[in-house]
Amino acid sequence: MTLDDFEVAVIGLGYVGLPLASLCAKQGHRVIGFDSDQDKIEVLSQGRTPIKDDKVARLFTEACESGNFQVSSKVEDITAAEIYLICVPTPVDADSKPDLEPLVAACRLVAPRLSAGNLVVVESTVFPGTCEEIVAPLLETESGLTLDSEYYLAHCPERVNPGDLFWTSENIPRVVGATSEQGAQLAAEFYASILGGPIFEVREFRQSLSPKFSLTEKGVRVAQAPLGSVTKMRSIRDAEAVKVMENTVRDVNIAFVNELAKISDVLDLDVVDIIDGMATKPFGKGPFFPGVGVGGHCIAVDPEWLKSASEQAGYIPEIIKLARQTNKGMPEYTISLLEDLLAQRGLALPELSIAILGVAYKRNVEDTRESPFYDLRDLLLAKGATVEVFDSWVTEENTTDSLIACLERASVIVVVTEHSDLVDALKSIDLSALGIEVLFDGRNCLDADQVRQQGVLYRGIGRGY
Repeated sequence: MTLDDFEVAVIGLGYVGLPLASLCAKQGHRVIGFDSDQDKIEVLSQGRTPIKDDKVARLFTEACESGNFQVSSKVEDITAAEIYLICVPTPVDADSKPDLEPLVAACRLVAPRLSAGNLVVVESTVFPGTCEEIVAPLLETESGLTLDSEYYLAHCPERVNPGDLFWTSENIPRVVGATSEQGAQLAAEFYASILGGPIFEVREFRQSLSPKFSLTEKGVRVAQAPLGSVTKMRSIRDAEAVKVMENTVRDVNIAFVNELAKISDVLDLDVVDIIDGMATKPFGKGPFFPGVGVGGHCIAVDPEWLKSASEQAGYIPEIIKLARQTNKGMPEYTISLLEDLLAQRGLALPELSIAILGVAYKRNVEDTRESPFYDLRDLLLAKGATVEVFDSWVTEENTTDSLIACLERASVIVVVTEHSDLVDALKSIDLSALGIEVLFDGRNCLDADQVRQQGVLYRGIGRGY
């Protein structure tokens, strides 16, 4: 197989698979995008994308214009592929245990269609050991091929940040690992062919490269790999650990800053001002910010995969457990702060109509996976409140067709998602004229003084006044 003449099958056309398949096609590779969701395939076949993201839509359009991209829900259409990229979801179940069924199903789909020389890359998030202990035996058994002599298996943990205007599937650095050096090199060359960046050994990158820096939104310098670069890991287990560990680091740090917010509440401090002050130090910290809860498929899920793997190996990761408990508990903590705030006006939840603004787990995306909105809404309903909902990006939970209509039905606002258009609208509306008495800012995204000047009682998380 030569990297300038092959066919790629991408299994799963969601937030990860669709932009990846589009990028492969844009860069000249022949691509079959497979998904079992017939409705999704129908939308894509019409040249439209079901994902509300301008960057993804542009990339998909370019892929379609290249003539290299086809989509299908028929398994026979992926038989001719030489590289299989598995991009299916890997959720957790009701007990927060890893659910491997989508991955196993994808492997069973691919295995009978493998032929000599093929490369299989798992992009789905997994715990260390999954590829060697679950994926490889399944592929060998159902394909009849021998690993690393007849086919190759690699892992390249997906990296997607929905709504990010800079980091996209076209430029974000990637890491790969495989069950053999030949497989790792083949995978690295493939990703370099679509990303256009250099290939590094992980030790080479760590020891020899001068750090590259970029500025975060708060002006903090952070080291990063070169745009579009590919780094080969020491082993496939190391590559598997990259995704779950990097998101666990984020989860633990967010949990810690949520704890700092709670400390700020009881000490009458403003954690937002404090974090901004901390951010002036050019080394040694985040920044991370507190909020009503942690959502998304990565931070809310990946630590559970790492914790599960660690527990199976005999070690109980107490810090990860505590971080998960802290972040899962933020909606309940939000309700407790809201009740304290309402008491200042002689109000109680059973008497009130609450406008929840935001359903998505983060700003400027339509993704609701693991969003704290659901726990918050259910807690409010259980306490007897009437709940109105509006999200400008996610409409299925909306109780009204406009922000103004939602606010007119309520006397209290709880901000869950800081979509740019919602924040801008709130800044321009006379809230008191609409009868709003209390605003709880679950993302600390509004100017507290501006809200209070309207006669509205304001509170954020960690803003202890």
